Amino acid sequence: MIRAVTFDLWNTLISEGNYEDLRREFLTGILREQGILRDQREVRKAYSAAHDRAHKIAREENYRYVSADERLEYTLENLKMALPEDLKSLILEEFRETILRCPPSLVEGADEVVRFLAPNYKLGIICDSGITPGRILRIVLEKEHILGFFEATVFSDEVGHNKPHKLMFETALTKLKVMPSEAVHVGDLIQTDIAGAKTIGMRAVWFNRKGIVDTGKCSPDFQIDALPQLIEVLRKIP
Repeated sequence: MIRAVTFDLWNTLISEGNYEDLRREFLTGILREQGILRDQREVRKAYSAAHDRAHKIAREENYRYVSADERLEYTLENLKMALPEDLKSLILEEFRETILRCPPSLVEGADEVVRFLAPNYKLGIICDSGITPGRILRIVLEKEHILGFFEATVFSDEVGHNKPHKLMFETALTKLKVMPSEAVHVGDLIQTDIAGAKTIGMRAVWFNRKGIVDTGKCSPDFQIDALPQLIEVLRKIP
């Protein structure tokens, strides 16, 4: 019997925006104020290199979470510069809170689905944080008036690992007080959401909004292309 439903956050419950440009523009502006002239192309290249390095570390170091601090240090290293700690703190605060300046919107149907499921299932979120930490993402969910429906909100910056590391899923299930066989995870990425959930024995629903062809490397139990379809999927599971 399914007692709990966990959701990925980005592109499953909320739509991912282009916050990288805003962060790069802010960094470029701060450097200019310090008399350090770097054009957008240089900053973009250094920032992208830090992003790529974070993904490389995740793959090679058992999906270790790479913090915003570490990403900024590598970006500055690529730009061949050093900044005082107070200025780095200012940049990091802006990086972490960028999405509050232009909050992401809920995916179509997310509000209705969460409210419909909450009376009958324990609900959780399992999210890779990236630069935006869990404490900020909880503010976003609170402003959308859905945070209170979730008994567990698990973010990689707080766990120390990214999906598909089993600790992300195990932490959520522990907080929800359910066994893997009693839970379903919903997410948009095969290699993180589906693989991670299936590895520990959860059912997995692939939210495939873009109509991507399933490669078969890690097949989901169910596939949907609109979030409200999840309600009917759950009815089919004994």
